[in-house]
Amino acid sequence: MRLAVYCDFISEGMHPFQLIIRPEPGELDWSKTLYLPLSGPFEPFEAEQFGDLIGASILLEDLVVGKDSPQQIGIALPQVAERYPGADISLLILQIADVEEILGYRWGQQL
Repeated sequence: MRLAVYCDFISEGMHPFQLIIRPEPGELDWSKTLYLPLSGPFEPFEAEQFGDLIGASILLEDLVVGKDSPQQIGIALPQVAERYPGADISLLILQIADVEEILGYRWGQQL
C-alpha cells in the first residue's frame, strides 16, 4: 500500500490538501475498517499521477480514530463500498482537513 500526500501552493508555501492511499489490487478487505499509521514522511503525489484511476472520496463520516494509537486513523471501508458498488477503486482520497478534525489537531503541519 502506498501512502502519499497531494500538496498545492498557497500564498506563503506548499500545504498538504489530500492524503492519497493506493492499495495493491485485492489488498483491501471491504468488510472491515482499514487502520493507517499517520507517521511520515510521506511521498509527494502529483496531480498527473491520478491519471484515469478510479478514486473514492473518503468522507468525514467514514473516518474513525485508531483504537490502538492516537496517531492512527481508520476508514470504514464497508461504508465506502456501499457508496461505490461494483467500482474497481484504485485510490482512496482523504481530505487533510477531515483527518485533522477527527484527530483534533493540525496534523498537516507535521508532514
